[in-house]
Amino acid sequence: MNYVTIIYLLNILLYALYFFGRTGSEVAMSSLDYTVSGILSLFLIFAGYLNAKQKMIYRTVLWVFFVNVFLFICSGLFDQFGSHFNILSNGNSDSFFFTLALLVYNGYLFSLTVILEGSGLALIFPVVLSFILPSLGYLIGKKLYQNKQNSTDA
Repeated sequence: MNYVTIIYLLNILLYALYFFGRTGSEVAMSSLDYTVSGILSLFLIFAGYLNAKQKMIYRTVLWVFFVNVFLFICSGLFDQFGSHFNILSNGNSDSFFFTLALLVYNGYLFSLTVILEGSGLALIFPVVLSFILPSLGYLIGKKLYQNKQNSTDA
């Protein structure tokens, strides 16, 4: 069982429940929005840790990153990153659907996406974080498990 994939899908569900249950504008971000994003990001680190603890190979934490890269490449190919790149416009191209899929897939980072809206960074950061967060958890789990194993061998 790949914990990173399960937690990532759970993050989508949890943030959707939070986002549709809140009141107010989707542009005005509160400190609670950032807190929820931070907690869901910690879940991804923990999922990477669980993958390492279960002795899974490193590649198992990268599936989410591969999906994000695929969506990002498709979005970039269709939009060609024109000078008026706006992640919320469809600009008579199919990039809108891939961009929307990328934003929904990384919904737990919506508050970061709103801050960076209007630049390509709103799409790049979720892709990078989908690599860094689970990898960080995996490396922590690998290091802790290795230290625990060394102490029991001595």
